[in-house]
Amino acid sequence: MTKRRVLLALRLASPVERLLAVASGLCRRMEAELEVLADPGRSDWAEMQSRLDALNLAGAAVRLTPVANLKAKDVVGHAHRHECIVSVVVGRPSAWAAEGQDPWMRLDCPLVAASDHPNLPEET
Repeated sequence: MTKRRVLLALRLASPVERLLAVASGLCRRMEAELEVLADPGRSDWAEMQSRLDALNLAGAAVRLTPVANLKAKDVVGHAHRHECIVSVVVGRPSAWAAEGQDPWMRLDCPLVAASDHPNLPEET
């Protein structure tokens, strides 16, 4: 049986701490694994790998999938190709909208906007 999975998508400007906390909490509540899609060009790539490795050692099922030049259409396509994806977590969905039409409209699972809050810094 395929385990359910929460997909966390990180843009180059995404706030890792906030988004990882939201995605990890969602995984605990849903008894799901965590997959992180991120651009390997991130300046914090090595630290992020180390943090996810630590989560794995602590018993969480976490995987990191590198995707260069990550775009919303890549996230939606990944979710479509993997039926085990039960939710997608992003920072500010509108920050991905520069790609044209709202790419999230095609997503078949719930989208969690983890930094769409007026007291959090703007994700650009």
